[in-house]
Amino acid sequence: MRISTEALVLELSSPFRIAHGTSFERCNALVRLGTAVGEGALPPYYDTSVEDVEAYVSSLNLDTSVLDQPFPVSQIVEQLPPGPPAALAAVDMALHDLWGKSLGQPLFRLFGLDPATSVLSTYALSIPLSEKKLRETLDTVSDYPFLKLKLGSGNLEYDEAIVRTARECYSGRLCIDANSAWSVPEALKIIPRLSECDLDFVEQPISYEELDDWHVLRRMLGGSAPPLIADESVRTVDDVIALAGAADGVNLKLSKCGGIHRVRNMIILARSLDMSVMLGCMIESSLALTAAAHLAPLVDYLDLDGLLHLCDDPFQGLGFHLGKITVPDVPGIGAIEID
Repeated sequence: MRISTEALVLELSSPFRIAHGTSFERCNALVRLGTAVGEGALPPYYDTSVEDVEAYVSSLNLDTSVLDQPFPVSQIVEQLPPGPPAALAAVDMALHDLWGKSLGQPLFRLFGLDPATSVLSTYALSIPLSEKKLRETLDTVSDYPFLKLKLGSGNLEYDEAIVRTARECYSGRLCIDANSAWSVPEALKIIPRLSECDLDFVEQPISYEELDDWHVLRRMLGGSAPPLIADESVRTVDDVIALAGAADGVNLKLSKCGGIHRVRNMIILARSLDMSVMLGCMIESSLALTAAAHLAPLVDYLDLDGLLHLCDDPFQGLGFHLGKITVPDVPGIGAIEID
């Protein structure tokens, strides 16, 4: 059974502006394993390329003879050598896709889960160029029940104005994501003020580089803040443990954390530490989003809106209607490649 890697270029329907920069397209990596396929997201702020994924996949010594029949997918994934998380995620996805197809069942059923019990997903709005633009955008998304506002414009006052404008115009649930943009003093200044805007949570307010800063921030904020959720700060089980008592929750993403198997284990760990869990995404096709959606019943928050930001999605899989997701009841991941 042949395993191969190829680039997947995803053009965005409009520029997506976050604290890490503005994207017009993304280039991800596809890993094919026989009839199965997986996707690794490669955002520019994570230093991994398609060539890195290809090098990792080429180095694998998978005994593909065992993959022609039902096989212990967890055991095989755990035996994969260390590598870039996006590469691990793509291989993990392809193995799970093949596993589900070999058993003739969708992943959610093999995991004993019911997608109908999943919570609503957020829909993310990139940093607006002006308050006027934000008001225009909010008019078009007023039917969505749960919005995520991207912050980190470089201007703390403008970040606050974005949230206050949104709350003035929009009556649904709101959360914010600063993508590591604020220093601890800036976060201590703005978060209590934004607490007046009835936010579900504040995601990644500070830099991901110093996990101890989360504990400083929590100690200084006390109880005057919405829940704090860590994203860029969390890539491994060790990060989850290090953030216990500081972050109220963690945002887990397949490509950031190394795939379905690792994310399932991190969900269990976070739960044991009394932390809430979000299942998130990057700019990805419906292949990766559908793979993640099979785990949706396990989490408190969903952010699986990536397909809504694409010009043309090369895969057809999960449904997304005003935040409500549906997962195909077909073997494996259930994403079909569009010719």
